[in-house]
Amino acid sequence: MLESKNLKAQARHCARELIAALGGNPEVQALYVLSSSANTNENVTVFGKDSDFDLAVVVDVPMGSDEWRPRPEDTYALLADRIPEWVPEFSFHLPVPWGLMEVNVHQLIYQYEADVRTLWNSDKCDAYLNKGEPLLDRAGRFGELIALKAREEQHRLRLGELHLLNRITWDAAEIARKQAGRVGPASGHAVLSMALEEVIDWVYVSHGRLIPNRKWKLYQLRALGMVTAEQERAVLRVMTCEPDSMRDLERRIDELARLCSNLGIPLDPRSVQDTRKEYQRHKQLLGARAAVYATGPEPRLVPHDSRARA
Repeated sequence: MLESKNLKAQARHCARELIAALGGNPEVQALYVLSSSANTNENVTVFGKDSDFDLAVVVDVPMGSDEWRPRPEDTYALLADRIPEWVPEFSFHLPVPWGLMEVNVHQLIYQYEADVRTLWNSDKCDAYLNKGEPLLDRAGRFGELIALKAREEQHRLRLGELHLLNRITWDAAEIARKQAGRVGPASGHAVLSMALEEVIDWVYVSHGRLIPNRKWKLYQLRALGMVTAEQERAVLRVMTCEPDSMRDLERRIDELARLCSNLGIPLDPRSVQDTRKEYQRHKQLLGARAAVYATGPEPRLVPHDSRARA
């Protein structure tokens, strides 16, 4: 870790002139160092000689609400003549003692990000909330926006927890076996690997944490204390596979079932049935009536015809 800190310090020293030049522009609302380049209390990422140096420049650009588009690049195209000419290329290289370091300058328009229609995914929220170091933030406005977007995403993740649990009940055994039977063991192993990722996502959500970029997802489980050393070893056992082996698929299914039980995800038949029924109730348009049909008469199929409603 000491070597990582020393390398990060050297990288920041080499980028100091770039940082000063970007921060000196009056249109800059905020300037952040991100990911393994940043120094924050929640950041457990590791900087190495092959790491990128990540900066985020938030620019203040006049923008009308009618210029918002779902894809940010479409809005950027509308605002092209208002974007300052000093804004750099996204990616370039700087010389460092160990060679050349790739620099990525993530570029945001504050007005676009602050719009209520702009949603931040979990990866982006984690990058700015937990792995973002502010070098400049005028009046703290971007920091407040980060906190707001992160709260919104954490709420969405909590709402999606049942969806994750439902998917796990299928992918952790049933769908993996079905796919293996349909097209071969390799397909079953692929499904089981997806099930393991769903379990890892559930661990983050159940701990009230944002789901990070996938390259840090496994490492952070242990680094942030969300799993024990034995649980981490169990994850690694599930990860390993012989893709052409049906026998190894069954081994992985058993390993994953034990891991889920240890983490608090019940996969016994009764719990699986309850989870699926609860999820299905939320997916139905008339979800509140699901309990009636569960014990009462069979639901009637109503023709899609206005005369049928008369």
